[in-house]
Amino acid sequence: MLPMCGRYTFTFSAKSLAEAFGMIPPGFDIVKGHNIAPGQYIVIVRPEKGQRVADVAFWGLIPSWTNDPNTCPKPINARAETLIEKPTFRSAFKRNRCIVPASGFYEWKTEGKEKRPFYFHPTDGDVFAFAGLMEDWHGPNGEVMVSACIITTEPNELMAGIHNRMPVILPKDAWGLWLDPAV
Repeated sequence: MLPMCGRYTFTFSAKSLAEAFGMIPPGFDIVKGHNIAPGQYIVIVRPEKGQRVADVAFWGLIPSWTNDPNTCPKPINARAETLIEKPTFRSAFKRNRCIVPASGFYEWKTEGKEKRPFYFHPTDGDVFAFAGLMEDWHGPNGEVMVSACIITTEPNELMAGIHNRMPVILPKDAWGLWLDPAV
């Protein structure tokens, strides 16, 4: 079975992203994509000085304690049920939570020998806010690499017949709590 969530779409402009998350538009070019894959750079929303800001992160979490990001595993997803148990995610869950904005995501259902794609998206054109974790890896020469992963959970009724996992989708009223490291 393919990992969940392994592909998603991001079709927001800097202005629409800023409006959706109540923040200043990012100071970088946003690259839209209809097939964003692990190992690519993605847009995340992170807390900074009590506000939300957009940032760019590598999709595949690199723990801050890793010596060499080129040789470590880079998980794209983290199971919500085991976040505090796994050393790779424990620290990020406590102090480095982020939101991964998405227009929609893909999942594949295996039927016999075929895999059939399904596309899930908000019907009102709004934004999905996936719960995510992020880390800032600091290299020996002062370089900093921001990385992130998406948290997954048991499927809801809509997803249950398609896949055994789905991204944790945060409702708008939970965004502030999720991004608050004191909570």
